[in-house]
Amino acid sequence: MKELHILTRDGKMNQDSRRKLKQVYHLYQFIEPLLQEIQRDHADIKLVDHGAGKSYLGFILYDLFFKSLQGAPHITGIETREELVVHSRGLAARLGFSGMSFLNLSVAESIASDKLPARVDVVTALHACDTATDDAIRFALKKEAQFIVLAPCCQAEVAAVLRKNKGRQLARNSLTELWRHPIHTANSAAMSPTYCAACNWKRTATR
Repeated sequence: MKELHILTRDGKMNQDSRRKLKQVYHLYQFIEPLLQEIQRDHADIKLVDHGAGKSYLGFILYDLFFKSLQGAPHITGIETREELVVHSRGLAARLGFSGMSFLNLSVAESIASDKLPARVDVVTALHACDTATDDAIRFALKKEAQFIVLAPCCQAEVAAVLRKNKGRQLARNSLTELWRHPIHTANSAAMSPTYCAACNWKRTATR
């Protein structure tokens, strides 16, 4: 916990760290029974964590479950920010977590990467940003994963495109005029059925 900076050197925790730890442990409670089910079949469990960030989830999974397994279990963290990948590699080495590796790839790139096994058992993605959650699902299907555990994030890029084109799309839709001129529908009996002098709006015939 101290190495992940969830705990301070004197063992204390701030509000943000408490929130992060609670979130990760909550997800761990979902994942642990899945890992136990796989373990009954084989011990060399392969888990890939997409959008790993600082790899809180990966390190906690390894510490609480993977390091006690026999065979060659492995956790791979996928992250686009190189500095976080370098940091996680160094931390895994210091902790002696030999069954952890980290790749500087996007989730989409990982689907075709030969640095990952042909099959994996579990795919996780804790708030993988933008469309990375969708790519994580594609990855899991290609790798024939037995389980997928996702906590989707906002699709920021898609939302930005929708906002950018919102006005353009609305302008093509006749219903937009009803939205822009609600008084025309609320008080249609009190005014001309074809024209509004207040805003120079002309009603179009509808069937």
